[in-house]
Amino acid sequence: MIARHNKMTAINRVTSIDLKGQVAADGIAQNHFADVAGLVDFSRWAAMAPGGKSVVVAQSVSDDGQVSNIVLEQAAGTVAIPAADVTYVVTEYGAVNLFGKNVQERAMAMISVAHPDFREQLFEQARREGLIGEERKLYESQFGIYPAWLEEVVTIAGQKVMFRPVKIADDRLIQDHFYEMNEQDIAKRFFGKRHHFYWDEVKDMFIVDYTRNCSIVAYLGEEGYGRIIGIGGYFLEGSGAGEVAYSVAKDWQGKGISVKLQQKIVDAALANGLKGLDAMVLEENFSMLGLFKKLPYQIRTSYENGVLTLKCRFDEPA
Repeated sequence: MIARHNKMTAINRVTSIDLKGQVAADGIAQNHFADVAGLVDFSRWAAMAPGGKSVVVAQSVSDDGQVSNIVLEQAAGTVAIPAADVTYVVTEYGAVNLFGKNVQERAMAMISVAHPDFREQLFEQARREGLIGEERKLYESQFGIYPAWLEEVVTIAGQKVMFRPVKIADDRLIQDHFYEMNEQDIAKRFFGKRHHFYWDEVKDMFIVDYTRNCSIVAYLGEEGYGRIIGIGGYFLEGSGAGEVAYSVAKDWQGKGISVKLQQKIVDAALANGLKGLDAMVLEENFSMLGLFKKLPYQIRTSYENGVLTLKCRFDEPA
């Protein structure tokens, strides 16, 4: 019956979630405190309903802040919802979609919504247990707090596009975004030919602290099932300004995606106390030149070896 309801959504409050996505809700080790209920039924069948969703919600830590509710692994006999039936997970530090993710991706996603005080501990535990490969590192930027205030849904070309800060779980989608770009757009964005976009080569775009470096993505489709059609970001320089770069999928160019990305980047930069924005642009990249000049600030330009450097400062309005 549950699965027959159109757009059925089940939101279940749970006690803890482990790095694989297993949920405990009605007991802890050697202490069962609830009777059999419909938690599993609603979680499983809501996800199977037409347009349905299953969401589990957990407080990231205990009430006294001493114990993480995101754990390495659930104790034997405490799993109420198996990992295969868990899709959306929400804590006060964000939301992730675990559907289709492998064990390492699930672990990294769960750590990203854990309380910052426990992320390093969880990461080291996961690596010791083989859930995360030795090549992965816990970067300082992963302790950043997700700025939900930057999220905005905009209707563009008849479709709803979510503009939001990047998440570490976006890593594969960002790689896909770059692999879909044609040679001309790759050359403009990366100042030359690129045939691969390995994780280590693009990690600075999704491992961010949201202050010194911040990326905004344009996301098309349901969270966890869609694609990234645009990404922009800044990286704080020694001058106190942020160096910016943008890219937009070919089939979405000319529709205002980059303008909205730039607006969000300016909002984030202003909120984080940056002095302005800089951009290094190939002289033939007319779209980027035009985009930067739409900023409501004075634009300074310099030229060297075929590369234009554009600068604006927030205390110098146009």
